[in-house]
Amino acid sequence: MSNSTRPRPLAVCLTTLFVVFSLTGPATSEDNNEDSNTEKAWDQAAVTKLANELEQTLREAYEQSLKAPPQQTALQQRERDAAQGVIRRARDLGVDYARKMRAGWDRGASEPYFRAVVDEVEYVWTTAGDAVPAESAKPRIDRLQRILDELRALYDAL
Repeated sequence: MSNSTRPRPLAVCLTTLFVVFSLTGPATSEDNNEDSNTEKAWDQAAVTKLANELEQTLREAYEQSLKAPPQQTALQQRERDAAQGVIRRARDLGVDYARKMRAGWDRGASEPYFRAVVDEVEYVWTTAGDAVPAESAKPRIDRLQRILDELRALYDAL
């Protein structure tokens, strides 16, 4: 086979690229619309407002936990004390998360911080065990759960 009949490497590469691009086609405007819809679905102001509510609720929950009456048994008392430490960490994480949202952090940057708050709040329920919350804590617990559910829906929707 002579040099003139053998395919040249550059010609093969260019032909391959042409075939690949002709099969896949250019990026469609539909792909670009999907990206812009994702950005539009993320409402920074709404998330920041919820993050501020979350911070305030966690602060109130921690303050309330410090005022909790003694428990009936030593086991319940230890569980309450342990839960107080976890509530403090959840509060600290909530404060940090809200601060980041007020600074304008987007969904991708803030999601790990939000998930850390959720994990810590869920750990509170585990740690508290048989400890009995005060009656006045129940509305805060419900409000905290509502806020977390709303934020979770915003993060999971995208």
